[in-house]
Amino acid sequence: YFGAMSIIYVFFFVFFQHAIPTDCFSIPSASTSAGRIEGGQIDQIKSIIIDSRSNTQQFQQERSRDASTIPIKQILRNDLGSNMMVSCVSYASDFTSTMKLSVSEYDKFTTSRHTDCINLFDNYKTNLIRCEKLNEQSINIRWNATWIPSGSTWLFKLGEFAGWKISVKSPDPAVRSKFSWKAVFDTFSNAFATGNITLPISCVEGNTILTIKQASDVADSGGDFTVTIKESIDLVSEADKNRIQNRRVAQELAAWIDVARRPPKFNVDDWAGMVRQRILSSVPGTGALDVDPNESDSDGVVALVLFGFISVIVLGISFQFFTMPELVGGTGSIPSRCDEAEILEFGSG
Repeated sequence: YFGAMSIIYVFFFVFFQHAIPTDCFSIPSASTSAGRIEGGQIDQIKSIIIDSRSNTQQFQQERSRDASTIPIKQILRNDLGSNMMVSCVSYASDFTSTMKLSVSEYDKFTTSRHTDCINLFDNYKTNLIRCEKLNEQSINIRWNATWIPSGSTWLFKLGEFAGWKISVKSPDPAVRSKFSWKAVFDTFSNAFATGNITLPISCVEGNTILTIKQASDVADSGGDFTVTIKESIDLVSEADKNRIQNRRVAQELAAWIDVARRPPKFNVDDWAGMVRQRILSSVPGTGALDVDPNESDSDGVVALVLFGFISVIVLGISFQFFTMPELVGGTGSIPSRCDEAEILEFGSG
């Protein structure tokens, strides 16, 4: 009996081993379970994002790489993406709802906008502040973009020409900007005395969350994975809460969003109006003809006295060296013209 049972047991064991492969009973891998990519791949993607910014030697190459967007093509060109079919890129930001773009459309959109920023903003740079893994599907990227504010380029050139050590500081967005002659005098007197000067710079910081997961319906989506990019900008959130009071900060932010984040196929005028309404509407002094108020009433008096003093000096110099020689005959041009003029006689006597 036991011999017969042993033969039957061996027969069924051999039959099931060959008829049904053992991997049908194995635990599903990370690439096919719960919409996750393979274990360790998210760390490789993180390394690619960091290396795209750190492995550069020339300044022009550094400027040409945008740290505020995701290098999706570079990720897919890597060996990591050789077996990864991406169906689409879902992009969302503070100003736009979720848009579905192809990989090439997203890459063209980010590249062209970054090129426009380099051409329009002086010394435009983007920097990667932090890149961290949130889970096996998502990465959080902290970045910033900096440039020289409009109208301040000559100050940086003056500092470089004078050989001063230039340090930069971004204005406080919650403090209303005011003009002060005393601050101007203190800045330049300190620069001449110490060789150091602090100049303003525009800065925008934000977060981008990258999520890569398996498509819910591979047949319909056309790929195995979907890429979701969710972007948020700190100053936009502050503007929504009416916390931006600095006119210059608000205007530079609006100019940057207008250029850097306009979605594809979006009307330029409509986009500019949307940005202005959301960023500038609650900021005092953002009208076309508005200027920064003086820090104190005495600054206006000082400015008027200084302007009058300079005007008198310029008028005196011009009279002394240009007008008076003509009147007293220094060059003889005015007297000679009087002598050569025709004499007119009226009446008699």
